[in-house]
Amino acid sequence: MSPDGTDQSQNAAGRYHRQMLLPDIGDAGQQRLSAARVLIIGCGALGCGVADLLARAGVGTLRIVDRDIVEETNLQRQVLFCQADADSARPKAIAAAERLRAINPRINIEPLVDDFRAANAALITTDIDLLIDGLDNFDGRYLLNDIAAKYHLPYIYAGAVGTGGVVMPVLPRGCPPDRAVRWTDAQATPCLRCVFPEPPPAGSTPTCDTAGVLGPTIAAVIANQAAAAMSMLVGRIDEFDRSLHSIDPWQGEDRRLHTGSPRDDCPCCHDRIFEWLEHGRGCDTSSLCGREMVQILPSSSSSLDLAMLAQRLAPHGTIKCDEHTLRIDLAQESTSITVFADGRALIGLADSTAARTLFDRYIGS
Repeated sequence: MSPDGTDQSQNAAGRYHRQMLLPDIGDAGQQRLSAARVLIIGCGALGCGVADLLARAGVGTLRIVDRDIVEETNLQRQVLFCQADADSARPKAIAAAERLRAINPRINIEPLVDDFRAANAALITTDIDLLIDGLDNFDGRYLLNDIAAKYHLPYIYAGAVGTGGVVMPVLPRGCPPDRAVRWTDAQATPCLRCVFPEPPPAGSTPTCDTAGVLGPTIAAVIANQAAAAMSMLVGRIDEFDRSLHSIDPWQGEDRRLHTGSPRDDCPCCHDRIFEWLEHGRGCDTSSLCGREMVQILPSSSSSLDLAMLAQRLAPHGTIKCDEHTLRIDLAQESTSITVFADGRALIGLADSTAARTLFDRYIGS
């Protein structure tokens, strides 16, 4: 049922006619899309693009979660926002919801301005049929993977930085028969921790703010995400691409890694140990008493190559670096970040959520 009280199926023949001509969708598939409830975590470039495609396809409910505001640098690739959103620093979830309602007023849009974390993850994912990754940090992705494995929800992992991106669908083993998206254990795929048992150390990988990102790369990634999502929702469980798909349209590269079956030694989907959801793993933030400073502890302690990090951050501010610490005074942010060799960071802000956003943007977690 749409917000105006009409049944989508009454209008589907017109609005969705072209996709209903596809044999795998038809009237039955469109009805399944109309009944589906999809959660998009993160409303940056990937989240915006997938939300746009799924809204136009008639997915009945889109719940969009994001903690950030629109900035002018977002407009190069985040298709739901305009200059007015950046000028007024609107919350991304709210601006996205307004645009999506204009695109398709017959579906439900549920914006949530919040930081996705272990304390609220189960509540945010209540009554959802499918999880879509629009995140910009690995802790959030491993938390989302925990949620998918614990509650047997399909999850589409994705990421993009520079000119390359990846997509991988996750169908955790043990799916109960009452799910909107159903699969057998024979159809289950490896989870994120089956393929990547541990996230990369904080500061060891580039981010969009340090390495840039190509708009066409985003388009390629979201096309694969949305196609996988629609395939799952209409019941095409065996037909869509189940590989770890690596795409680089700038270099003309397109590779698929067949990930095989879920691992019997996976601590998450096999042993059901949910470290990010239930055991406190992930970046920890704390405000320093008497100072406008937030400390961020990475999810795992590891030695960080500060010299390499300094090279990556050099275009973004003034840097002082030795073998123990790196400090950057950010040109665009009017604050500083100090990173220690063990990955710990101090952010010159009073607000912990804003500090975590800055950490993910420039250091990466």
